[in-house]
Amino acid sequence: MIIKLFNTNLPKPIITVEGKKVDWVQGSYCWEGLLNSICTDMPSPPELIKIQGLEPVAVSPYSKLKIEFKKEPLENTLIVSSWISNKDSKSVLLRDNAILVPKEKGVYVYSVSAGWKKGSSGYAFVIEVQ
Repeated sequence: MIIKLFNTNLPKPIITVEGKKVDWVQGSYCWEGLLNSICTDMPSPPELIKIQGLEPVAVSPYSKLKIEFKKEPLENTLIVSSWISNKDSKSVLLRDNAILVPKEKGVYVYSVSAGWKKGSSGYAFVIEVQ
């Protein structure tokens, strides 16, 4: 029972594209537990993916990539960014919790962040448009 008091239980995204599940890695987060709060800073998404050895999921150009959570984030807090380098990113248009992947072939790193009453959390994933 005491373990539950300290457990952060961060929401986990369910990311899918073309019927395939996309693996992700945990990014930076701040979360309130029953007895404590915790904030953890992580490297930038491109660096985090490299460190974790996450392999890109192959997708078709203009595929619809869906991002969902069992516990819905607070309204207007779900943000998706595409990473151009370790330091530079740009926002990606999100419609109905989905993005359209680019048409150009290549490897793309994305970050997802969202907020809930107990805090906020970030995630990173990588795809390869073929």
